[in-house]
Amino acid sequence: MAATSSTLPAPMGSPPVWAENRQALCDALPYFKAHEGSLYTKDKLIKGMLLNAFSSVRDYLGAEVIITTLGGGKEKDSQGNLVRVKQVRPFVLESCHAAMNSGTPIGIILGKHYPGLSVEIKHAFNVLAFFSITDIWSEKDERGFSIHKIRLEKTDRSMPSWWQSKSEVQDILTTSSTHASSLAWCVDCHQGSKTVFSCGWVCLNQKCGRFFAFPAGIDVTQLTYSEDFLLERTSHQVPQQPLQPPLPDITMLGFLGTEKAMRDGIICPECHRCARRVDWTKWTYEDPLCQFTLFAPPLPLSLEEVHAEEAQQRQKKTFESKILDEHILEARSESNGYDIEQYLLPDPLNVSAIIGSVTVFRATRAINASEGAPDQMWGLLQHDTTQDFGFRRQPAIHPGLPTEKLTRNFLQNWGAPYKFAVNVHSRPFSEAPDSLIGALKRMQWAGQKSVDMTNDTDFIDFNELLSIGYMEEDKISYHDDGEDTLGPTVATLSLGSPSLMSFKTKKSYAGKDKKVLQLTMFHGDVVVMHGTRIHQAYLHKVVPKGKRRFALTCRKIVLENIEDDDVRAEAVQNSIIPEVSKLWDYPKIEDSESCETNARSLKRASDDAQTTVSRTTKRNKTNT
Repeated sequence: MAATSSTLPAPMGSPPVWAENRQALCDALPYFKAHEGSLYTKDKLIKGMLLNAFSSVRDYLGAEVIITTLGGGKEKDSQGNLVRVKQVRPFVLESCHAAMNSGTPIGIILGKHYPGLSVEIKHAFNVLAFFSITDIWSEKDERGFSIHKIRLEKTDRSMPSWWQSKSEVQDILTTSSTHASSLAWCVDCHQGSKTVFSCGWVCLNQKCGRFFAFPAGIDVTQLTYSEDFLLERTSHQVPQQPLQPPLPDITMLGFLGTEKAMRDGIICPECHRCARRVDWTKWTYEDPLCQFTLFAPPLPLSLEEVHAEEAQQRQKKTFESKILDEHILEARSESNGYDIEQYLLPDPLNVSAIIGSVTVFRATRAINASEGAPDQMWGLLQHDTTQDFGFRRQPAIHPGLPTEKLTRNFLQNWGAPYKFAVNVHSRPFSEAPDSLIGALKRMQWAGQKSVDMTNDTDFIDFNELLSIGYMEEDKISYHDDGEDTLGPTVATLSLGSPSLMSFKTKKSYAGKDKKVLQLTMFHGDVVVMHGTRIHQAYLHKVVPKGKRRFALTCRKIVLENIEDDDVRAEAVQNSIIPEVSKLWDYPKIEDSESCETNARSLKRASDDAQTTVSRTTKRNKTNT
C-alpha cells in the first residue's frame, strides 16, 4: 500500500508557489489555466502540467526527471479500478512534440494526492519548477493497452529541488551527466528507439509489428527504466519567465483597475500562495495566517471612453440586435424619449401561444445626461463601489472545497433577500446609495410600461435590487431567473460598457437549445423580462464588451414564501424604500402630464402593433 503524505519525510524546502484552490492556481499562473484536466496548452504548445490523483504504470517522479503518461480516457473496470480505454488525443501529442522541438519550458504542478509521492506535501497544489520534454515514446500498460509516455528534465538544475528529502540533496544535484541511453534501429520498421528499460532494448514504434515485443523470459509487469535513461541530462536554456509572476503594476500609465490583468489572481510575495481577486477594490488573502493586501481601487472610466467602446462595437457585424426565430413578434413604441422595442416570445412547444415578453428601453444621450439619470448614476457608482459598497465575487460551485469556483462578476444585493444559485448577502435599501434608489425607480417605471404593452395583469413593484460589477472579459453565462420566490417581472439597467444579451430555448423544455434572440445593450438602456413561463422555456446570458460595466437588476421577491418569521420580518424591513432627493425621482414631476399621455398612446400603439405586425415581416427582418 502506498504511503500517505503525512507518513512521509518532510521535503528539504517549500514550493515557490502553492494553492489550496484550483481556480486560484489558474487565475494566478500564466502557464497553467486548465480548470479541468492535467495539461494546459496555448498556441499549440504544452505550457503547464498537473500531476495529481492518478498515475499510470512506470510513472516516475524524481528530483530532476519526471516520466508521466499522456492522458487518454479512463473508465472503471469490473473491480472498480480506473483503467485507460482511450488513446491520447492527437492534438495533445502534437503539442508535446512541438514543445519538445522548440525547447518550451513547462510549468509542473504537483498535487497533494499524487500516488508517487516520496515526501510529505502540505498543500493541494504545489509548483515544482520548469521542466523541458526530452523524449516521447510508446509503451503498453499492464493490460496491454498502448500508451504514450513523456520524459521531462528540470530545465534549471543549478539549485536543489525543494521536493527532495534532505538526505538526497547532495547526491542528486547534477548540472551535466556522462550517462546516455543507447539508440538502436528495429529490423522490421527501420525506426530507432532508445534503450529505456533496464532489461534491454525493445521497439517502441506503436505501428510496428514488433512493438513492445520482448524476448522470452522478460516479465513485462516488472519493467523498470534503465539507470542511463534516468540519469542522462540535456542542456537547456534557462527560462526567462519567472515561476512566480510579479504583482500587477497599478501605477502603469493608463491604469483603470478593471482591465483583464487586474481581474487575474496574484501570488502573495510573503507566503507565496495563489489568490483570486475576490474583492472589487483589492486582493486579500484567503489564508488567515497571511495579512498581505494589495489595494487596487478602480479609477473612473469616463463617459467618453464608454462612448468610444460603443462606437467600436457598432462597427462589428456580430454586434447587433437580431431575431433568430421567425415566431418571435416585435412591437415598437416611444415613451419619455425612450425608443421601446418589445419582443413577444412564444412557447417553443406551441408557437401560437405567447408566454412572455422582453422589452428594451433605448436611452438617448439626452436622457442619460439629464439630472438623476444614467450618466450621473455611472459617475457616483464608480466612486461608491470603491468605498463600503460590498462588491465581491461569490462561490458558484463547490463552496469551501479545492474545486470551488467563484462567479465571473462581483455582486451585492439590496432590499429583500434573493436566493439563487449564488448566495449573496443582502443589505437593506436604507444603506443603499441614492443613485441605486434612483435606478430602482426608473426600472419601476419601465416595468410598468412593459407590462402595460402586453395587456397583462397589473405590474407588481420591485422590492430587491442585485448590483453586479463586470471587469474586462467578465460575463454571466446562460441561466434563468425562474426561482419560485420571484414575481413575473425582472428589469435590468445597464451602465458603462456595451454588452450582448442572448436568449436560447432550454433543451430540457424544448428538446434543443436553439438561440432565438440577440439584443445589444448600451449605457442607460433598460431591459424588462415579463412572464414567469419565459424562465421555464428559455435561458439568457450577458457578455460585456468593454473595460467596465454595472448591471442593476430588480425583482419582486415573494416574502410570504419565507417560512422563518424573523427572517421574513427582517426582509420586510430591508425592502422598505427610503425617501431620497427629488433628483432621483422618476418620472420627474414635470414629466407627469407627458407620462399620462404617453401611457394612453403606448397602450394604443401596443394594441395596433400586435394586430398588424406579421410573421412575414419578422422573417424579412431575420434575413436582413
